[in-house]
Amino acid sequence: MDQGNQPAPQPQYNGVPMQPKKKKTGLIIGIVLGVIALIAIISAVLVYFLWWQNPEKMVTDAVSNAIMAKKMTADGKVVIDMRDQGKIELNVKTATDSGKSKANIDAKLNVKGVEKNIPLKGDVVLDSDGTIYVKINNFKDLYGTLLEVVMESSSGGNLSRSQIETYRDQALEKMGSEIDKMSDTWMKISPDEIGSEYKCGINALKKIQSDESARKELAQIYQKNSLFTIKDSKISDRNGGRGFELQGNNKSNSSKFEEEFKNSSVGKALGKCGKSNSYKSSESSSIDESSLKVWVDRSSHELKAVELKGNDKKASVEISFDINMNKSEEIKVPSSAESLKEFVEGFMEGYSSGLSSTSIR
Repeated sequence: MDQGNQPAPQPQYNGVPMQPKKKKTGLIIGIVLGVIALIAIISAVLVYFLWWQNPEKMVTDAVSNAIMAKKMTADGKVVIDMRDQGKIELNVKTATDSGKSKANIDAKLNVKGVEKNIPLKGDVVLDSDGTIYVKINNFKDLYGTLLEVVMESSSGGNLSRSQIETYRDQALEKMGSEIDKMSDTWMKISPDEIGSEYKCGINALKKIQSDESARKELAQIYQKNSLFTIKDSKISDRNGGRGFELQGNNKSNSSKFEEEFKNSSVGKALGKCGKSNSYKSSESSSIDESSLKVWVDRSSHELKAVELKGNDKKASVEISFDINMNKSEEIKVPSSAESLKEFVEGFMEGYSSGLSSTSIR
């Protein structure tokens, strides 16, 4: 081994090698920087798990982000069981973007005492001015089923299945052109037809969509006066989000939220629309038992899913949606549409004439 390449012996004090002052200083600085970096990493981890991942923080942010979002998509189901009357099941796909919304609905209505389920498939578009557009995609099946239900209930069970089906087929044949038109036509309901309170409410909601400061104001009010607390934070993940079961916050928070909401720009705008459009947190719900769960993205704190179950003596409701915030789809407002009221009136005239010329054998 080449001895010339060996480092020179270091000076010693009592047998302990002495390092040059410059190297010792660099080592101390390195250790200090390493400790600082370690503290920073530990602090960051603690902040992430104890604050950013804190359930209250995540849920509050999710609600605030939902208020601030201008667009979203949702896919889910609504089930309303009215016990004494029947049951409605709706599969819904919806999207919103800059004040416009659309929904595709696949529904099934079960009327108590009637054996057949009533199907309904359709599309709905809500324009930014509040005009509602509706199109029924399975009108022939819907109309035929309704005819069967009417005949079955009005006959008191005195008609056979074959008689009911014969009547249905005759009516469908006589109403063929009207049915085809109904299936292919967009129908609209203007804000004027619905009423002044609806128009006023739409204008207030447009303010939320167009005015970012108004949305920030609402988000800040909620952040200061959260309406929910965490009941359970060990819910299974869904749609990429962490799950939480919520419960209503104390009445003090609700009262403060209500008061600040009333005094906000949006609250004042809604307050001009009539009593039915004003926010009332103090009004007690008629639901005896309820459960609200939300799922929140761990990193962005965006709302990923929501599930609501409610139950009382007369009915129960289940609402469940997967949500994608700040994403949307193309929303086309129909370029031509007929007045829903006039179109239905014309159809009913044809229905009456077709009904009078249809016989049961």
